[in-house]
Amino acid sequence: MPNTPPQIGRLGALWLRLHSLRVVIALTVVVGVLLASFFSYLEQTSDLREQHIVQIRTEMDHLSTLTALALREPLWQFEAEQANSIMEAAFINPDVVSIAIWDDKGSPFATRTRDTVDANLVERVTRVVERNKTLVGKLELQMSTAGYVRKVNEVRMQYVRQGLEISFGALLVILLIMHWRLVRPLEYLVEASGRLEKGQLDVPIKRVFRDEVGALADSLEATRLALIDLITQLESRNLELTDANEHLEQRVTERTESLERTLGTLERAQEEIIQTEKLASLGRVVAGVAHELNTPLGNALTVASTIQAEVEEMKAEFGAGKLRRSSLTAFFDRAEEGMALSMSNLQRAAHLISDFKQVAVDQTSDQRREFDLAEVTSEILNMLQPSMRMSGCEVHKDLCGGLVCDSFPGRYGQVLTNLVMNASIHAFEPGKTGRISVSIAAVDVDTVELVVADNGVGMSDAVRSRIFDPFFTTRMGRGGTGLGMNIVHGIATRVLGGQVTVDSAPDEGTRVRVVFPRVAANIEGPMV
Repeated sequence: MPNTPPQIGRLGALWLRLHSLRVVIALTVVVGVLLASFFSYLEQTSDLREQHIVQIRTEMDHLSTLTALALREPLWQFEAEQANSIMEAAFINPDVVSIAIWDDKGSPFATRTRDTVDANLVERVTRVVERNKTLVGKLELQMSTAGYVRKVNEVRMQYVRQGLEISFGALLVILLIMHWRLVRPLEYLVEASGRLEKGQLDVPIKRVFRDEVGALADSLEATRLALIDLITQLESRNLELTDANEHLEQRVTERTESLERTLGTLERAQEEIIQTEKLASLGRVVAGVAHELNTPLGNALTVASTIQAEVEEMKAEFGAGKLRRSSLTAFFDRAEEGMALSMSNLQRAAHLISDFKQVAVDQTSDQRREFDLAEVTSEILNMLQPSMRMSGCEVHKDLCGGLVCDSFPGRYGQVLTNLVMNASIHAFEPGKTGRISVSIAAVDVDTVELVVADNGVGMSDAVRSRIFDPFFTTRMGRGGTGLGMNIVHGIATRVLGGQVTVDSAPDEGTRVRVVFPRVAANIEGPMV
C-alpha cells in the first residue's frame, strides 16, 4: 500500500473518532435534550401572543378610562399644557404608541405619538370625555402588542440556557459512567481481540462486569481456549503427517510391488481361465467329432469285415476247385459296392478330421496368418455340427466368400464357437428345438462382420446389460460358467480390434453382431 500523506491520515483518524461509540452516544444525548427543550419551548410559546394581546387590551381599557377622567377639566377649561402632562404620564407605559384628543367640536386638541415598528401589531380604543354628563371631547389611545416578541425571546434564551446546562451535565455524567462501564471494558476486549488475531493466546480474557460486555468477554475466552485446543490438535496432526511423509515413499514402493504381484497373479489367472475355457470348448468339439467319426468309421469297418469274410469264402472255393464264374462275378460286384461305401465313409471321416485338425491348431497356437473367413467359419461350424444335432438346434449358414483376413483365426474361432454354443445352451428351453443362423459379410473395404442370431427366448434389458460381465450367467450350475460372453468381448475388442453389440428382447430372440477389421492391429503383451 502506498504511503498516505499525514493530513489524510489525521483526517482518517478524526473520521474514526467521529464514528466512535462515545461520540455517537454524546450526540444522541445532546440531540435528545435539545429536542425535549424545543418541544417544551413550542408548547410554552404557542399561546403567549394571545395571552399578551388580552393583557394589552385590559391595560388599554384601564389606561384609557383613567386618562379620559383626567382630561375632563383640561378639555373643559381648554388647558392644553395640562392635557400634555396627562398624556406624558400615560406614555410611561412603553406599550403606548399614541394618544389623540379632540374637543367637543371634533377639532384636534392635543396629540402625542411614539414610533412603532409594525402597524399591524397596534390595538386602539376610543373614549368620550364627559363632565357632568356633558360631552367635552374624545380620546383615542393606541397600544402595541409587540411586547410578546420580547417575552418570546426571553423564553427562548431561557430554554437555550437550560438545554445547554442540562446537555452539559448529562454529557458529563453519561460519559463518565459510559467510560467506566462500557468504554473501558470494550477497549480491553478490543486489545484482547487484537491479541487473538496475532495468535497471542497466552493471556486469559477476564470479564470486568457481569453484563452483556462481560458475556462477550466470556465468549472471547471460550474462543481463545478453543483455538489453543485446535492448535494443539493441528500440531499433533502435523507431527503425524511429517512422520507419515517420511515413510510415504517406502510405503508407496511396497504397495506398488504388492499391486504388481497381484496384477501379475490376476493376469496369470485370467490367462489360465481363458485357456481352460478354450480347452473346454475344444473338448466339447472333440466329443462331438468323436461321436461323429463313430458312424463313418463303423460303416467302413463293417464293409471291410464283410468283404474279408467273402474273400475267405472265395479262397476256399478256389482251393477246392469249385469256383464258378457266376460266383466270381457276384463277388466282384459286392466288393465294388462295399469299397465305394467304405471310400465314402472314410472320405467323410478324413474331411472331418482335417477340419478338426485345422481348428485345433488355430485355437491352440494363437498364430496370426492370412485365411479365408468363409472357409474358417465353415470348418468351425462343421466341427460344431455334431453338438448342434445333439442339442436339437438347426444351424443355417450365409457365408460370403472371398473375405481374406490377416488376423488370428484361432481367436476368431473361439468367438464363433462361444457364440454358437452360448445360443444352443441359453436361447432355447430344455427339450425344445430352435434355429441358429450364422452369417459373415463385408461392412466396407477394410471391415467385416459376423452375425450369430437365434429365434429363442431372448433377454430382458437387465440381463442384456450384464451379459459381458465375468461369471454372470442365467444357468449357473446347469452348464453355464459365466465366462463365454466375457471372453467373446475381450477377444473381439482387444485381439481382433473390433466391437460387439447385442440386440435382444424377451420372446424375440437374440442377435449378436461382431464387427472387426480384416487386418488386425499389432498386439503387444498377452492376448486376452
